[in-house]
Amino acid sequence: MCGRYLLTAPIDAIEDLFPLPDGDPRPGIPPRFNVAPRQPVLVIRKTDKGVNELAAVEWGLVPEWKKEIGDKPLINARLETVEAKPSFRSSIKRKRCLVPFTGWYEWRTENGRKQPYVIEPAGGDLMAFAGIWSAWHGPGGDNWLETMAIVTDATTGPMKSLHHRRPLVVPENQFEDWLEPHDPLPRGFLNGFDWVPETAFQWRPVSTRVGNVRFDDPSLLEPPETERQQSLF
Repeated sequence: MCGRYLLTAPIDAIEDLFPLPDGDPRPGIPPRFNVAPRQPVLVIRKTDKGVNELAAVEWGLVPEWKKEIGDKPLINARLETVEAKPSFRSSIKRKRCLVPFTGWYEWRTENGRKQPYVIEPAGGDLMAFAGIWSAWHGPGGDNWLETMAIVTDATTGPMKSLHHRRPLVVPENQFEDWLEPHDPLPRGFLNGFDWVPETAFQWRPVSTRVGNVRFDDPSLLEPPETERQQSLF
């Protein structure tokens, strides 16, 4: 977790929810129904001047000290180890971000096959994952790649029946707390967030086409029964 998510809200809704300065240019974004690792994604973060900005980065964190990008992107960072792991400990202090989303996907094995589920806010709201980001310049300093990872934690409530981990979702009243950099982190900083609880979400089975990154359209959210009926014709 989390390996795919959705962002179908229009740019106006993103501007309304997140603390962004007026007048800045906004990147145009189409509705996304199957956001996958190594793709460009939107995040809200602090600039060097302490101002919030909406930026496009790549999903799959590359630590700034890495000599090569590597084949396996770091798409998630565990809350339990994010402060200690060399790949994440710099970003969690100084480069935290918000990752807007309208849902995400998980897979559960049922009757010998993997069935995808979409998990969405029960109220249909736009929300934000807790994210961290990094700027990679390569061993010679002549490259520039900005990347991010989503912070996750163990599931302990009703979502545990679906998957053992979940992305952490930042409540709106703590957006600024998450974005503000600290070096070092205050003691107990990560325990001071009232992460949006599992009970704020609902889930349902959807099309197995989600598993293929080439598909990115509203039909991915159709129930599997519809998919099976279509295959008969």
